[in-house]
Amino acid sequence: MKKLTLLLGFLVLSCGASKESVAPVHAPAPEMEEVVTEPQQNVQVNGLWGKIDDSIVEDTMQQHFQAFLDCYQTEALDFLEEIEGDLSVFLIVAPDGSVTDEIYFEDGSLGSEATQSCVIGKMKRIHFQKPIGGGKAKVRYNFPFEAPYNHPAPFDWSGNEQFLNDLETHREEIDTCLQGKTGVRFIIYIGRGGKVEAAGATAGNQDAYDAGRCISRASKNWMFANPGKSRPAKAIVQF
Repeated sequence: MKKLTLLLGFLVLSCGASKESVAPVHAPAPEMEEVVTEPQQNVQVNGLWGKIDDSIVEDTMQQHFQAFLDCYQTEALDFLEEIEGDLSVFLIVAPDGSVTDEIYFEDGSLGSEATQSCVIGKMKRIHFQKPIGGGKAKVRYNFPFEAPYNHPAPFDWSGNEQFLNDLETHREEIDTCLQGKTGVRFIIYIGRGGKVEAAGATAGNQDAYDAGRCISRASKNWMFANPGKSRPAKAIVQF
């Protein structure tokens, strides 16, 4: 097995509490207001409830760097070396520093539900420093998963008419997963014989993300036109 190397560039966004000024005698205390600081380098901090210092978040994530690589290697590259792309993850840290159940991929082009589930599992075991201010903290970060192997890029079938027609034959399953939800970005890889090799999804909220996971899992049994023997096809579709 070739050694996997990956440059992980984090884009972190956490929420910090705003400071209250001392209220004058007999005057009502001022309400908490959202405070937004300007991005600094690759890190952005946005205050609402509690705050985790950007450098601490990055250091914490770096400690789990190899665990994320292991997910990518074992759940993606070991099956199809053309799987690659970025992922942007959103999560909420509880007041005690633990990661809550609100965690999902809100953007990206990787397209591997197995990898994404593995990474989420690793993230749920991370323990951050307690947010300053005692409240919850929102965290966002982005990193690319770039295959270390030299290979031709997959065929781009995102606008391929035959692919879209084949996809439409599974509309009933897709709608059953969506249940009216929108904003799901679905990524799929199709290999020899038209077999689905991998699929994954991103979305702007937890419910839509869960719908995308449903579609990804259902797609394992779908069949499409054969892209040929030389390389797989990759398509990105918005639902």
